[in-house]
Amino acid sequence: MNEQVEEIKSKSDIVEIIGQRVILKKAGRHFKGLCPFHSEKSPSFIVSPERQSYKCFGCGEGGDVISFLQKYEGMSFLEALETLAKRVGITLESFRPSNQDLVKKRQLEIMRLAAQYYHYLLIEHKIAEEAREYLRKRGVINETRERFQLGYAPNSWRGVSDFLIKKKNYTIEELKSVGLVITGESGYYDRFRGRVMFPLRDHKGDVIGFSGRTLLRDEKEAKYINSPETQLYSKGKMLYGLYENREYIRKADRVVVVEGELDVIPSFQSGVREVVAIKGSAFTDEQARLVARYTRNVVFALDADRAGQEAMKRAVKVAEPYDLSIRIVQIAEGKDPGDVASENASKWKEMIRGSVLFYDFLIESACLRIDPKSGEGVKQVTAEVIPTLSSISNRVILAHYVGVFAKKLGVSENMVYEEIERVRKKGELRILSEAVKNIEQSSTSRREKLEEYLLSLILQFPELSLAYAHDLVDELFVTRSIAKIIALFLTRKKGEKIGEFAKNLPEELREVLDRAYLRDLSLLETEDMVKKEYTQTFVELSSLALKDEMKRLTPQISQAEAEGDREKLTALQQEFVRLSQRIKVL
Repeated sequence: MNEQVEEIKSKSDIVEIIGQRVILKKAGRHFKGLCPFHSEKSPSFIVSPERQSYKCFGCGEGGDVISFLQKYEGMSFLEALETLAKRVGITLESFRPSNQDLVKKRQLEIMRLAAQYYHYLLIEHKIAEEAREYLRKRGVINETRERFQLGYAPNSWRGVSDFLIKKKNYTIEELKSVGLVITGESGYYDRFRGRVMFPLRDHKGDVIGFSGRTLLRDEKEAKYINSPETQLYSKGKMLYGLYENREYIRKADRVVVVEGELDVIPSFQSGVREVVAIKGSAFTDEQARLVARYTRNVVFALDADRAGQEAMKRAVKVAEPYDLSIRIVQIAEGKDPGDVASENASKWKEMIRGSVLFYDFLIESACLRIDPKSGEGVKQVTAEVIPTLSSISNRVILAHYVGVFAKKLGVSENMVYEEIERVRKKGELRILSEAVKNIEQSSTSRREKLEEYLLSLILQFPELSLAYAHDLVDELFVTRSIAKIIALFLTRKKGEKIGEFAKNLPEELREVLDRAYLRDLSLLETEDMVKKEYTQTFVELSSLALKDEMKRLTPQISQAEAEGDREKLTALQQEFVRLSQRIKVL
């Protein structure tokens, strides 16, 4: 089976597969782009077609085409392998899934069956009449119930658990692992009881969790409860409605972001179907990455209360590294998006069309809440607006909003620019302080960094390694893994490609090789530039190696002096002088 895995990987074009999900540009022999696993403004994500691997030099993520799909799409190893096998036209032979694969498969099956159980009750069973009536009053039509597979959890202690345990032979522990039951001293009981159920699907369409809206009128009862964090479900990594509405999002080339399920559904029914919910008010880094797969245009329509307003500010900061264009829907009268969409579909569409860019919203909302003409008001409004304006890198856009803000405050544009500059410098000092702190805490020495850089030059420009092979003595390296790779590389078979060479390396050396081979050296455009870079690196590395050796000799010389060992002292001093002269030659 391992041979078939290697065959599937070798026939899969990693550049094409990653390129469908990440914008890649040619960079020398590699491809480069913004990392999909962390936010960054300068590309540090490298993909190698020769090595069929990827590496991010920002966050450290790396691997092959299978591990990329596992990380990016949330697939198990088996799911990624099956996806690639189908893509390249290979029929998988018998494959023994890992325990993790088997556990996840059973968990997903449990959630699928639970969703079917809840949906059946809502559609067919008389016990769910109250739930059907509630949805009718909320204006939810039958077609929408089907599209979103809405359901009903009966108001009994063991509804779905009896169904899954007694009829489907799953265990209590399995149900607990996906958040369907709660266990205690007296046994177990269903987490969701007497609630309208909203299945939460990931971007692949798998049910990974649930949200339940109570039908009880008890004020002590939480209006909504969600699945707890599990191996399948993480609140900050999913968007309700994304799977169901993904084609509408692509077609409209925008996504409207709301807070909850009963904001998504009325919006969908009103005709604004490119809509998702963030399951609360916090827009996360993972959700921003998810949105960026489908569109760069995001319209936030969060609740009109202060919490919703603050959430929009935080959301813009999260979205900014992903080059998302952010617009804001201003909802008046204290209503939420679901109310507006339900009561007046035309008004809801008009509000979406009338959404404003975030900076307009920021200035306008701040000046409405705070009097910008009073001294204290100017101070408060400035503190609220200036930090965001200082983050605008486009000078034309910045000039526009400086003019708008200065006019609102009744001050000169120069004063606004001065305050922006002050905030920027303060931020730069903080960043510099953090950078210095990180450098101080770094455990990697200059010599070790140079060794890895030299390895990159040797691997990416192999003809160079032959010309300078006599220089690459073992004593030059303190990092034994690098020394071992270079020794093996210099004695490899003639014409052996890097992929074949890597296969023959021990597992512990492959990660070191990948990191060095995938380093972006695309700026070295000519042979002379490569030679110059190699020479400078070799000279500095050799000098550091000699200095380290001299440091090692210093305490030995002191000890020989103290002991009065003339013969030993002379030999050590001669060696010290020899090393010193070699440094001068370099």
